[in-house]
Amino acid sequence: MNYNYLWNYLDIKDRNNYIHFLGIFGSISGLFKDITEGSTAKKPYLYYRNHEQLFARVFQVNDLTRGDSAFDAIAELPTGQKVGVGLKTWLHTRDKTFQKVAEFNKAAPTEIDPIIANGTAEDVIAKVSYLRNERILLDKRQYDTNTEIYHSITRDNNVMNIVESRYDLIQIDKLKLVKTNGKTYHFNDGINNYKYYRSKSVLMKEFDASKNKIIESIPITLYDDPFELLEMIQLPKAKPVQQHENIYLPLYSDSKGAVSLKSGFNAWNAKPKSKVNPKPRPEFEAYIPIPKWIHLVYPVFFGFNALNKEERGAKNSFTLHLPDGREITALVTQEDGKSLQTNPQNILGKWILHDVLGLEAREILTTEKLYQLGVDSLKLTRLDNKNFKIELADLYTFEKWKIENKDYIEKTLSKIKHRTNMHYRDFDN
Repeated sequence: MNYNYLWNYLDIKDRNNYIHFLGIFGSISGLFKDITEGSTAKKPYLYYRNHEQLFARVFQVNDLTRGDSAFDAIAELPTGQKVGVGLKTWLHTRDKTFQKVAEFNKAAPTEIDPIIANGTAEDVIAKVSYLRNERILLDKRQYDTNTEIYHSITRDNNVMNIVESRYDLIQIDKLKLVKTNGKTYHFNDGINNYKYYRSKSVLMKEFDASKNKIIESIPITLYDDPFELLEMIQLPKAKPVQQHENIYLPLYSDSKGAVSLKSGFNAWNAKPKSKVNPKPRPEFEAYIPIPKWIHLVYPVFFGFNALNKEERGAKNSFTLHLPDGREITALVTQEDGKSLQTNPQNILGKWILHDVLGLEAREILTTEKLYQLGVDSLKLTRLDNKNFKIELADLYTFEKWKIENKDYIEKTLSKIKHRTNMHYRDFDN
């Protein structure tokens, strides 16, 4: 598929609906900006979150904007191809402009800043480019995309323009430093121009929205008094919103704070199960470690008591829905339900270790590798008692989740143990 033609692959009715809603968003710009004065007065307003939500809703794509993915959406075309989509919107003040494509707030202190302090400018742009490519490749593997594009909305006087452009990996072997002052690094790779801002740990890419790049121009009528439009809205009675339950599981040992060398995702590296016939464990044998406290605090998340040996196991197996559309059968097993795994275990292990994280057979998963990729946990969403959605979560998500729910976790565990000074780490595996 030519990257310029995603728009033409989308359903014509959906495209018209998309254009219709963009017109509505633009018409009420007066609610959010001054449309009577200034050089941008007639340029419609479009909040980037509204753009993301609109694209996901109209085209019924997999919305990734709530996570820390390289993509904002995954579109599955009638041809069967999966397209990773980056969504952008900006004011059209010039044809070419730099827009943010990546943040390295978590990786910068350990991966980039030491190179800035001790290396060359060329070393810095090479590291930034490597980290950018690794995150793109991680999500290409996770969502099994065939191609990737940027779909952008630029806003000019009384018009919104649809522009699509290449979503390229950075050509590291062709990097050229243009200039730097130690704070900003300008470079290109023979295809695109980039800027890395040290202070904000942000990578910017130059986008071209010249006239010949515009796929569709949408006329926008800006209302001087948008409240006239709002008064026409008849609100229906509110419907109850169905809430899905979520938990997070670490890719590392919660008690150790690091990836275990011979268990969890490195279970294949443990001692042979048989002393009589000591064969190495199967390649990619792995399981997702579940801290015991999660079963205590969220006892019905899996639809059964995972701490009860009689309830957990094959009879209470369930389906994991992977980000790339595949479905695999899984179960909670081992003492205290400490393991979420498949049968055989290497089905789950191969998906996460090889297909997503990019490790080879019998390659140790390390904490450093997780930091490098910017992920360290998994998000489980319960669709029903037999179906769970699983996807990667970015760095420190599991720890943040524990902190956000600390009061509830500790109160629940205190009740269970009948004492007030209990900490949830006392229940770690």
